[in-house]
Amino acid sequence: MGLFEQLQNLMIKYHFRPEKKLSQFFCINEALLIFLANKAGIEKGDVILEIGPGTGFLTRVLLNKAKKCGAKIVAVEPADDMVELLEEEFKDEIKLGNLKLICNNVLEEDLEKLGINKIVSLPPYHISSDLVSKITLTKGIKKAILVLDRGFVEKLLAFEGLSEYVALTVLLNLNAKIEVLEGSIAQQSFFPVPNCQSAAILMDFDMKNNSKEFFTFLRELFRHKNKDLSRGLRQAFIFLSAQLGWKEKDFEKKLKTVSYQDKKVYSLSPKEFLEVFEHFNSVVKATTKKVKAKF
Repeated sequence: MGLFEQLQNLMIKYHFRPEKKLSQFFCINEALLIFLANKAGIEKGDVILEIGPGTGFLTRVLLNKAKKCGAKIVAVEPADDMVELLEEEFKDEIKLGNLKLICNNVLEEDLEKLGINKIVSLPPYHISSDLVSKITLTKGIKKAILVLDRGFVEKLLAFEGLSEYVALTVLLNLNAKIEVLEGSIAQQSFFPVPNCQSAAILMDFDMKNNSKEFFTFLRELFRHKNKDLSRGLRQAFIFLSAQLGWKEKDFEKKLKTVSYQDKKVYSLSPKEFLEVFEHFNSVVKATTKKVKAKF
């Protein structure tokens, strides 16, 4: 029986319909799900996160691989009706400890505390930006395979100078190698059929700086992305001083020697943004060390 027929049977059995406002587009392309699971390279000791498992079609594929090597699956689902379905359909796997099911919004979960090191998911598209931010800011995650809106993926792949180039682009590209696994997934792979195009990407993490402070710096500076760097920094200073503890005296001194002063903010590469951040933040670190030394 194909996944579409299985989905219809589940809809009848559990009395539900997909909610478009919740981005509930269920994947009925089994070959795609197997492809995504294979790319995860599931190994012994892995704790794999699935976001928004819905009817559990991908969950089943992941479990089949995980049980062979002793890996664990953590599924986070916010919809109560889907949780009830999953609790019934996967009661044996939950009882055995192969699957941990959490009823919650994944954005509210502490992924580090859960021990997540890999992610394989077809998450709701409306949380894409917040989700990728959260994943990139979380320690311990080595690999994430996600199916996302293709337009959003293009933003993640953008480079300096393009209009799609944003703070999240910089943060992610500095800390991960991004590979497009499938750039154009057939819309008929989902039910109901979404209005947008979808793409599957692999994010292979190698953290350079995934601190919340650096992301705060990037987001504020991108509010002035059309300004020269020196002017953008001046306009961002009040906010950054409050958020990051920058002192005006130190800031003015550092501003005189910062690189790329005349470059537009949007034209800096991820490595250049990091260089600028560390140039200014080194003063804060040095001051903090002196304060600690007094005690």
